Amino acid sequence: MYEWNEPYEDEYIKERIEELKLAQKEATENGKILISPYEQFWLPSLNNLPDVEYQGRDRYSAPFGKFEAAPGVPFHGALWFTPGPGAELPPTLRNVKEWIAACAVVDMNARTVNIQVEEIEITFTSINVSLNAHELLRDINRELVRVNAGVYVYRIEPVEKASPLTHLYPDGSIPVLSNAHTRADVTGYALLQDRPHQHTLVYVGIAAHKTSVESLWASLIRGKGGCSMRGTSVLADGEVKMLTQPLPEFNVLHAGIVCRKALPGKWEAKDDAVYALLFEGGRDVEADLQTLVLKRLQEALAFPVPDAWAKTIWEYALDAEYIQRLETGGDCHGGVKLDLTKPWQELVQNLLEQEVLKI
Repeated sequence: MYEWNEPYEDEYIKERIEELKLAQKEATENGKILISPYEQFWLPSLNNLPDVEYQGRDRYSAPFGKFEAAPGVPFHGALWFTPGPGAELPPTLRNVKEWIAACAVVDMNARTVNIQVEEIEITFTSINVSLNAHELLRDINRELVRVNAGVYVYRIEPVEKASPLTHLYPDGSIPVLSNAHTRADVTGYALLQDRPHQHTLVYVGIAAHKTSVESLWASLIRGKGGCSMRGTSVLADGEVKMLTQPLPEFNVLHAGIVCRKALPGKWEAKDDAVYALLFEGGRDVEADLQTLVLKRLQEALAFPVPDAWAKTIWEYALDAEYIQRLETGGDCHGGVKLDLTKPWQELVQNLLEQEVLKI
């Protein structure tokens, strides 16, 4: 289910941590602060410091101190910074720590990272487990540097402990609905993959700020394929409806956008298709879909369809492609398209004549 399931260790990071620790220690012993000309690991970056002026020959000056070339440091352009007497230092130079190497345990089900080394324990929540191991290690270290944690991770180990939490997307990969102006996280979707470069959108749930929701809604109701999801253009099948619910604790709006043809009781005689979408149900999604499909057929077809026919109609109509499965995810557990242009009456008549169906 996940892209990686074995411990991942970056030997380069491990070696680099030790080299930088020694270089940092030497700078401290000389009353200096080790500076990098570019962003790397946890070191303060010269490019991010304010009011720095080049003086020539790897020498720089600033209102808060001076910079000079650092001897014997294992990277190009390393500098030693000497604070000026009584100077107000920039935030990145005020609390310089001696960083240590660490390993992390990633709970794939709870989506947490736990780092414990010496007397330091750090936990991150809501991580993106859909990333590969290299990307996840990079993101963990970026966050450690952002909070000036004093530890840098070179090894991550995945575990899959039992968790009471359930996730809309088990693999952690959250789709995004976007247009030319904005984007929103997708909480659920139902698509018909009927064309290579443009799919038919039947339902999408999104969470975003109000302006983003309104922009995406406007793109969908225009019916010109102005939205895309996972790199493919999506076009709603006819008229769409939207229901919104504010989520004040997250300062966003949740919107459910669904085609009218997928709403029970909203089918019209001119429609060429109806959809059956499953949002609630037990573990047997297939059986629940069969029941749902039967209800939609009873609504749309001109002849009676007894409840006892549900499984048989489902199997034969799927095989004849009168029913097409939708790609679904998130809070939409399953869905199908019922093609009303097909000769349903002929299909049922044949099954009755073969005594596959009985009245």
